Amino acid sequence: MKNIFLICLAAGFLFMSGCSVIQREPPSSGIPSYSLGDLLVMVNKPVPDVWKATVAGYKELGIELTKSKSDSLTGKVEGKLANGDIVVTDLKSVNPQRTDVSIKVGSLGNKDYSYTIWSSIQKHL
Repeated sequence: MKNIFLICLAAGFLFMSGCSVIQREPPSSGIPSYSLGDLLVMVNKPVPDVWKATVAGYKELGIELTKSKSDSLTGKVEGKLANGDIVVTDLKSVNPQRTDVSIKVGSLGNKDYSYTIWSSIQKHL
């Protein structure tokens, strides 16, 4: 009985040793990265400027805006694609001249669409 307990305990430790905290951070270089369904990028512009560019990018692509709000520290733009997928762009101020941007398409993410949306946003920055 004692051996079974020790085996189960050891197996539990082995199983848990593979777990780790996943930390998603945008790259500091301004080059986008794709992680866990989100396109992440840091922009050297304040949140209000990035928010305006995001709204303009959505409109340029014909994405139907469903929600759009911003202040000097955060912003959020949500839209809907013709196929029904929801697009969410979150903005967070790192400092007065730097913004973290996160773009997610659909519930699981879509890498190609995310990069297309980011490209459109960049045109308006």
